Amino acid sequence: MLGVCVVVLLLWKSTKGDRGSFDKNNNDVSPQPRKHKLRGSGLIDDAFWKNVKKLIKVAIPNYTCKEFKYLITLTLLLVLRTQMSIWLADINGKVVKAIVEKNFKKFCFRIFNLMLFAIPSSAVNSGMDYFSKLMAVGFRERLTKYFHDAYLQQMFYYKICNLDSRI
Repeated sequence: MLGVCVVVLLLWKSTKGDRGSFDKNNNDVSPQPRKHKLRGSGLIDDAFWKNVKKLIKVAIPNYTCKEFKYLITLTLLLVLRTQMSIWLADINGKVVKAIVEKNFKKFCFRIFNLMLFAIPSSAVNSGMDYFSKLMAVGFRERLTKYFHDAYLQQMFYYKICNLDSRI
């Protein structure tokens, strides 16, 4: 009964176009084409990728900068976290196996292993958060410096503002 109520509530606001229309000639249900606007979806073309490459060159100018080192560190931490997720699945499986076997001693040992797993896991997750924030600050610094050097030299911004009040 509850399942029927949930289905009715979910379909309550559906329209004929959502469900399709019944064709009397074919006795077949054919879906109506939907006309909708893509909200927020931009055009990704060659110009977009060129602009992204320019931004990356500004944010990460060479292989010896700190942002590149942060990126490599984040990549390694992500690989480590993936390995730890696999390890966690194995530990959880062993805990469940101990429960099914009704072996309390083995269960306690597995729970202790799970507690030990939490220490490196929290360190890796905290490290990922820390290095991603460091990288974000580094990107902001580089991009801000680049745009200040490009657009605030010789008071371009202020000259444009005084010439055109729309800006």
